[in-house]
Amino acid sequence: MGRDFLLCCLAWLSASTAAQDTLQSQNSTWNSTLTLTDAQIRAANLSAETVQNVEVAVNYERTNQPGGSIEYDDFYNLPNDYDYANPPKPGSIIKIEEHTNTTFYTLPPTVSMSRILYASETLNGSSVPASAYILWPYLPRAFPYLTPSAEDCNPHHSNTTQQSSNPVYPIIAYPHGTSGFNRACAPSHLRGLWDSVQEPFTMSLQGYAVIAPDYAGLGVPNVTSPYFVMPAQANDLFRAVEAAQKTWPHLLSREFVIAGHSQGGGTAWAAAERQTKRPVQGYLGTVAASPFLDVLDDVAGEGQAQVNGRISAVAQGLGSVYPGFEPGQWLTEAGLNRLELLTELQGCNAVSSALFSAENLTVPILKDGWGNTEAAKWWNSVASNGKDEIQGPMLVIQGTEDGNAIVNVTTQGVQETLRDF
Repeated sequence: MGRDFLLCCLAWLSASTAAQDTLQSQNSTWNSTLTLTDAQIRAANLSAETVQNVEVAVNYERTNQPGGSIEYDDFYNLPNDYDYANPPKPGSIIKIEEHTNTTFYTLPPTVSMSRILYASETLNGSSVPASAYILWPYLPRAFPYLTPSAEDCNPHHSNTTQQSSNPVYPIIAYPHGTSGFNRACAPSHLRGLWDSVQEPFTMSLQGYAVIAPDYAGLGVPNVTSPYFVMPAQANDLFRAVEAAQKTWPHLLSREFVIAGHSQGGGTAWAAAERQTKRPVQGYLGTVAASPFLDVLDDVAGEGQAQVNGRISAVAQGLGSVYPGFEPGQWLTEAGLNRLELLTELQGCNAVSSALFSAENLTVPILKDGWGNTEAAKWWNSVASNGKDEIQGPMLVIQGTEDGNAIVNVTTQGVQETLRDF
């Protein structure tokens, strides 16, 4: 087991601050001009500085949405014949957009894109609709003995000898880092697909087909996001791969690897643990960069502004997987009011940061003792990684100065996994 792990500590420097300076627009060509109403300002008890910061953040985020609001992108709406009482089996395809109009995006010129709606799987195993994107490189990376995902294809085929009209694309299944929890935060509806050159663009430019779920609750309307419940996001990942392989069985390989960072790193680790219980054919291994392991310990190492935003996001969706939970069990009245405004604005990370790090952190967002509640203990037991065996090789990359996934927590999780399994 030990040889399957490699812990690389990189000196990644991240800086965070508890207080925010007033934000200023650096661009005069934004296509959004929202201003908060007096009612919104009063309800959330926002200072003038916070109002300015929230408005700049909202207009920045909306300008980065391709073609306007996600509400007007019909792709994310389920077909009229979708049967909520009898939904499709997880892994099924619901809708295909084979050729996404990339003029709305800022993709590399040699990369094309598809989007799909598919049936994913909730934490309890039920079907839930979700969205994903697929990036296609101009030329696939060549590997010997790459297997097309189609059942009737030659299992010993090599894409080095494939005709150019019918290549086989090796897959990286990519779980993204936190973009937010609202449906407008779906990476497939962001011009740069959220992490852009940091991850998905670079992967595709190396010749890989990148299959990237938005996660259930992001993209498709009327679905609550179980944010930071990483086994649920691992289900999204595997089911997106399955659905894409069914859609392009002769183009996509059966073999795939998983690579993600931050929340995506935690999801990648959760996927490796899932693989020991529910093995998926073709899985080769995982890269988990700055993965979240013990979520309460990781959160305890974050700055208060980050804790406010993250736990508020968890609170909005925890009731979908932990019956009876209400956000007010963790959040103060001020926290609830700001969470309501964030949801109303369909804000993502920038807006969340402006709301939950405001007023120099003098406004309490979380109730004292929230982390000692039964709900918090349940969330930690379900969402945390490093407690179970993994399958296949896993490369763990961790920044020594990472302000989110904490190096000591990751190191301990790796050591305990090596010791116990």
